[in-house]
Amino acid sequence: KGVMVSHRNAANFFAGMDRRLRPDPERPGTWLAVTSISFDISVLELLWTLARGFRVVLHADEARTVALSGSAPVSRATARSLDFSLFYFANDEAESDSRKYRLLMEGARFADRHGFAAVWTPERHFHTFGGLYPNPAVAGAAIAAVTERVKIRAGSVVLPLQDPLRVAEEWSVVDNLSGGRVGVSFASGWHADDFVLAPQSYRQRKDIMFRGIETVRRLWRGEAVERENGTGQTIEVRIRPRPLQPELPFWVTAGGSPETFRMAGEVGAGLLTHLLGQSLEDLAAKITIYRTAWRQAGHPGEGHVTLMLHTFVGDDPEEVRETVREPFRNYLRTSVDLLSNLARGLRQKDLAQLPPEDVEMLLDHAFERYFESSALFGTPERCLRLAERVKEIGCDEIGCLIDFGVDPDRALAGLQKLDEVRHASEAATARAAQPAETETLPELLRRHAVTCLQGTPSLISILAADEDGLAALGELSHLLVGGEPFPVPLARKLRASLPGEIHNMYGPTETTVWSATHHLDDVDGRVPVGRAIANTGLLVLDDQFAPVPCGVAGELHIGGEGVTRGYLGRPEATASSFLPDPFTGRPGSRLYRTGDLARALPDGTLEILGRRDSQVKIRGYRIELGEIEAQLARHPDVRQAAVTVVGSTAEDRRLAAYVVPQRGTQGKAIDPERAQVLLGDRPGFTLPNGMLVASLSHLQTSQLYREIF
Repeated sequence: KGVMVSHRNAANFFAGMDRRLRPDPERPGTWLAVTSISFDISVLELLWTLARGFRVVLHADEARTVALSGSAPVSRATARSLDFSLFYFANDEAESDSRKYRLLMEGARFADRHGFAAVWTPERHFHTFGGLYPNPAVAGAAIAAVTERVKIRAGSVVLPLQDPLRVAEEWSVVDNLSGGRVGVSFASGWHADDFVLAPQSYRQRKDIMFRGIETVRRLWRGEAVERENGTGQTIEVRIRPRPLQPELPFWVTAGGSPETFRMAGEVGAGLLTHLLGQSLEDLAAKITIYRTAWRQAGHPGEGHVTLMLHTFVGDDPEEVRETVREPFRNYLRTSVDLLSNLARGLRQKDLAQLPPEDVEMLLDHAFERYFESSALFGTPERCLRLAERVKEIGCDEIGCLIDFGVDPDRALAGLQKLDEVRHASEAATARAAQPAETETLPELLRRHAVTCLQGTPSLISILAADEDGLAALGELSHLLVGGEPFPVPLARKLRASLPGEIHNMYGPTETTVWSATHHLDDVDGRVPVGRAIANTGLLVLDDQFAPVPCGVAGELHIGGEGVTRGYLGRPEATASSFLPDPFTGRPGSRLYRTGDLARALPDGTLEILGRRDSQVKIRGYRIELGEIEAQLARHPDVRQAAVTVVGSTAEDRRLAAYVVPQRGTQGKAIDPERAQVLLGDRPGFTLPNGMLVASLSHLQTSQLYREIF
């Protein structure tokens, strides 16, 4: 809120801390600062500790990867590297005859120059959906002629349609042309119409695929297979020319079947998959199945997972949405035809018989689902967030499908922004891999012989949940807990386990952070916030601004030397929260209305009971729920908005937004990029990093949208 803290306020804060913590001027100790420098508590904490001679150890919470306990590092990025490749599966032949493959060839040249890992092309027959690529080996040979470094891969070869001899032979040619850069993903085939090339293979296509994979791999190694020649003789055949790579890098293409994931792991194949019909959470579980099978089969390493994602990156989120919306809907429309073919093959109802309005609604829902959570659509920052999530679930590569109908010039221009995402992902991986950044917080406490630590209950509860963390806390002389309510179970655990002093700290920024403290002894009921620090008055008042008796709840008002000058550049907000103090008789003295409900206990300590408004605290950050609701309600597609806190424990507390769309939007999902702009463009209104809207999941029109901030 931009609170103006005067020198007098800071001096009083210093006096209060001196009296409560009583640092030894000769040996004050070592203080570990673990909260963000943008957090108000941190600034004053550092000023006081440095002024009193503490040795201060700084921990930057977002720039470094420091683990809270010995179990796992806490970081926004994982140390797993992530490759970026280009993927092609064009949906039509809209370009003129001479320009059909311009996006493929120019995109391949771009990928080769800019460090992308591979270029993938499919096998697709007798349909506009993917129809530019009936033979990936031919496309691969063309790519080999214009590139020098990038890998050339089939995504995929439908092996039950082909003779393994011919597949091995063709790709051996491409391997030689490219200098040993090929790889092949094998697929069993999708629908019956493709199998006009091999109708006898359709029903047993998956078994035929896995048998064929082994044959192709044997031929690639130089082994012979037996075949019958034109006169009926059985002869041994080897492929020519010999490939340059001794082993063929190979993948298995898997849709949603966990069994295919398992079998791919068993045979030691890489895995090529997509998000058609599965979420990232579903995929994470299937990757676990794949890698478990991989290890059980005794293969070295852990395999390689490539996830295909439709991709278009740009600076303006609204422009990206408008650019991809119709091309992608048309792309999905041709995909509906493929689903209809699949349905006919399974003797199910033909999807093409759906009424036109139902088809349009289906396309709208499919587009919103892909746009929000299943594609690299949006700004580089947004796409990086999805890329990091993809890394977290265990993927090794994103195959960026760029040819779904966007104008080729725009698609090629968008590659520059996609390259920014790739560079940012590499940088995040490099940061996460730094060995000096993986020191656990307990190790940090011990290495620096820390004596004093201040943290929120969320942080302390994570440390206390681990035996090593709890032991490290036991070496402190002072533990200060504040920024949010102190849970009783945590307080009891700490008091029973730690020999040092434990203080519950209370106070808003408007009164120079700390206004009351409580030395924790016995824990009975709520943990009090204690008594006022130096030159501070705590008043519990009723709605008529009169003091209430001991034990009666009222709104807490704070007066004294810690009350700041108000909000910077916000006179109206200052006037409503900073009131004249009628109880001291000193001209100009003021009270700050905290909005906290409190009561005085018989021993003179103060107990906080909750809020009288919609303000909450999460991980020490003060958040006005009503302000978030008002901002979201400004979205043109929002009819109503509500925000609440979810999570039962201090470390799990988070914000959830519920939004009802306007009538007539036909279930249109709310663009999270626009929502994020709304939450950041109001003067004086901010949310901490990591608490803005990441995405909004699209549900049915009559349902609520929900997202965790």
